[in-house]
Amino acid sequence: MPDLDCAPAWHRAPPKTRDLGAWRRRRGFTLIELLVVIAVIAILAGLLLPALGRAKEKAKAIKCTSNEKQIVLGYLLYVDDNADYLPVAGQPEPSMGAGWVAPSRWFQEISVYIARAETNYETLVAKGKVVVCPTAKIDKSIPKNIPGFEGYGGYGHNWAYLGYTPENSDKKLARQTISIVTKPVETAMNGDSLDPGPGINWWDYGYIDPPSVTRDYPYVRHGKGGYYAWVDGHVSLGPWKEMSTGKEGRLDWYYQPTP
Repeated sequence: MPDLDCAPAWHRAPPKTRDLGAWRRRRGFTLIELLVVIAVIAILAGLLLPALGRAKEKAKAIKCTSNEKQIVLGYLLYVDDNADYLPVAGQPEPSMGAGWVAPSRWFQEISVYIARAETNYETLVAKGKVVVCPTAKIDKSIPKNIPGFEGYGGYGHNWAYLGYTPENSDKKLARQTISIVTKPVETAMNGDSLDPGPGINWWDYGYIDPPSVTRDYPYVRHGKGGYYAWVDGHVSLGPWKEMSTGKEGRLDWYYQPTP
């Protein structure tokens, strides 16, 4: 009877049962096994990635809420220190042309409460501060030849009803006191502005526009709306359907200080 131990490797019989595990470890994985592993990994990735995406968006929403909460506290501290007057949306800059306004005056005016005090809108830097919405897509969208181009972070002031520029010739657009607001729970002071898109200008990144000014808002952050800081001091998600259609027959209900 031939000695099997002397037979060629390909001729040998499989190892005994007790050696089967070691034998399999030595021979490695088959192509089928590798394909099965890859398929399982792909299935798990397909199940986990959407959940991770939702978790990421949830984290951004929480961060945005926190940012706006600090902004609204800055507004209210400003009111206390300035005879009940609210910040205004923009700073006129005649050197840039007639009617030119930088929409970051509100950031400058509350800067002492949320970052460091700034007296010149041209030196404002939004990056790394609470005035930057983590979901905003305005990075590198502000022309660098615009004075103070680094001061925009994706939030804006209710310019149409709560103060456009400090001493506007139209009293309705001049600086306002918080006492004009009779429905503070439903009047927005600050909130998510617009992102780049057809027909949207860079200055829209520093304002929140009421529906009567811009009716169609195709670019909505946070899925169903934007986060707003209200005059009473609370912060909440404003569903876009409500914010853009108003209430009680008034299109600008959530922007108007009085019914």
